[in-house]
Amino acid sequence: MQLKRLELNGFKSFAKPIVLEFPHAVSAVVGPNGSGKSNVADAIRWVLGEQSIKSLRGKRGEDMIFNGSSTTSRLSRASVNLIFDNSNKEFPLEFEEVSLGRRVYRDGANEYMLNGSTVRLKDIIELLANVGFGSSQHHIIGQGEADRILYASPKERREVIEDALGLKIFQIKRLESERKLERTEENMREVAGLQREIQPHLKFLKAQAEKFEISSKLRDELKELLLGFLSKKIATIEFNSQSLGKRKSEPLKKLKKIESEISLLRDRIEKIDKKSLSPEIDRGLENKLEKIRGSQMNALRELGRLEGLIAAGERTRKETKDEYVSKKEVEKLLSDIASGLLRMSRDETLESLKRGIVHLRKMISDFLLHISGEKNAVEEDDLETLKDNYAKLKQELENLRREGERLSGEYEAKIRAAKEEAEETRKEEKLVYQLELEAGKLKDELRSFELEEEKIKLSREEYERELDEASIYLGHIKIPKGEAFNSEEETIAQRRKIERIKFKLEEAGGIDPAVVKEFEDISKRDEFLSKEVADLTATAMQLKQVMKKLEEKLEHDFKAGVSKINAEFSEFFTTMFGGGKAALKIIKSEARQKTEEELLEEETGEEGVDIDVDLPRKKIRSLDMLSGGERALTSIALLFAMSAVNPPPFLVLDETDAALDEANSQRYAKMLENLSRTSQLIVITHNRTTMRTAGILYGVTMGSDGISKLLSIKFEEAGTLIK
Repeated sequence: MQLKRLELNGFKSFAKPIVLEFPHAVSAVVGPNGSGKSNVADAIRWVLGEQSIKSLRGKRGEDMIFNGSSTTSRLSRASVNLIFDNSNKEFPLEFEEVSLGRRVYRDGANEYMLNGSTVRLKDIIELLANVGFGSSQHHIIGQGEADRILYASPKERREVIEDALGLKIFQIKRLESERKLERTEENMREVAGLQREIQPHLKFLKAQAEKFEISSKLRDELKELLLGFLSKKIATIEFNSQSLGKRKSEPLKKLKKIESEISLLRDRIEKIDKKSLSPEIDRGLENKLEKIRGSQMNALRELGRLEGLIAAGERTRKETKDEYVSKKEVEKLLSDIASGLLRMSRDETLESLKRGIVHLRKMISDFLLHISGEKNAVEEDDLETLKDNYAKLKQELENLRREGERLSGEYEAKIRAAKEEAEETRKEEKLVYQLELEAGKLKDELRSFELEEEKIKLSREEYERELDEASIYLGHIKIPKGEAFNSEEETIAQRRKIERIKFKLEEAGGIDPAVVKEFEDISKRDEFLSKEVADLTATAMQLKQVMKKLEEKLEHDFKAGVSKINAEFSEFFTTMFGGGKAALKIIKSEARQKTEEELLEEETGEEGVDIDVDLPRKKIRSLDMLSGGERALTSIALLFAMSAVNPPPFLVLDETDAALDEANSQRYAKMLENLSRTSQLIVITHNRTTMRTAGILYGVTMGSDGISKLLSIKFEEAGTLIK
């Protein structure tokens, strides 16, 4: 990579735009003192990102701008551009030429440009680090700074050497990794703080969600039980209704048939009577007989009714015998309830009160289940009365029968003689009598079904109430028809199970579904934060591994580079001094009172670099014992050694040969020639011997207007002019 040219406009004494071309390996800038030739070195240092205005021989940023003279007004800005040949793509950019620029304005604002586009200083530093330019700017030695590396601290000297070895890019990557690690750890702390913040609320929401889940399961179970219970109940009602209808249909058919036969027989008897009965028959006896028969028929009907009522009463009493309770049982229940309430008033815990309430409720439920709640069809006293009336009526019927048989015998005796044909009529009347008795029994049987019909009606009403209550859980849905209950015990067991689940639901309480939604959202956030923590932890581990690898590479490359520099340093030192030896030595921090920062550096293995020199014919113990010329020669030898190991794209040497005598100047010029084979040199000098090594000379002059002007001449052109 070659530095092609330097463009200045308004920078310090260069008020007018000038361009310095660098077509040769060595370019020299010469001129009298105060002409502004050192401003060329300052311009290069400034455009490469120098932030110390003091290093640029100024106090403020606006000191970089031409400040005017007696004949020329001051300028509002200054700019410098360095143009490199990038045909070999040493800069990681797809440009044949790379232009680095910097501008400064009177208000102190700076702009950095890359091929005309505004960029950050960070971008410039990273780009230069890729080609071996570090922040120490060891490749630019200003006026009077030739021995600055000798007076630097071991740590600063190490940084200069690392820059010279091209390790700056790894340092930048390491620092960037450290900053990323700090940000990552800060993010981890923030995420962990957020997790800790939401944990109590998440725990509460989890408990609420679990309650809601239990409540939902209970509701689902209750829905299933209610559907099964109601479907079985309606099926049971329908089954009982159909069964009753079937049992009732046969007696109805028989009754209708008998009534039809009675009607036909009476019609026939009436016709026969009109034909056969004569006026001579005793109407009084007939009337008595009719009256007795009527009474007998009424008595038979009443007797059949009483039989039905007595039979129904007996069945009802038998069915409801276990459902009635005595006064003593009621008093015992009330006494148990009072005792339970007294015990509950002494309990202090909510759990004990709950158990007491559940126990009392169970006692009451069991008691109520024992009672049917229906009034007996026939009271006990009424049943006895009916039996007495039945016995009396039966006796009366027996009397009527006897009287009827007596009158009937008389009547038959009177009419037997008169009408033999009446025999047929009597048989039919007897048949009517028998049929009417049978019809009475059928009617009594049908009346016994009325109680079952009433029970079915009550069951339907109860079903409607239960269906209405179940709509809270089921909604208004159609109940499917299932199979009927096998027994009353199954019905009771199913109802109790439903009541228990309802009680559990009441204990669970109502939970807003929005709480469950909030729990899901918070849970997802917690999972996201946990994932973030895991990702950040993995990132931190990766960054630590990267930092460790960078540290290892820096340490390895640094030690290997120091070894190479020592070989070159010894050779250059021997050349400069005609003997002796010099070497770099890696040291730990000195054993003295250290600051916290130095202690931290020592703990992390931070090392510095010291310089050992051994001059020929002179014994010295430290660098402070060197003369000014010796310090300059030692610094130059070290600088050239570093450049030989890792040649920078160019070196700027600003009057580094000022302190050299004639013999050392020749040695210096010889080293410049050797160094120019690997690096481009820009030399600002007064030394004639140094000038002879240059391929082009730029002369800088300054007129009365205070503006630096530039003259240039190539040596080959100078040779032509001389000829």
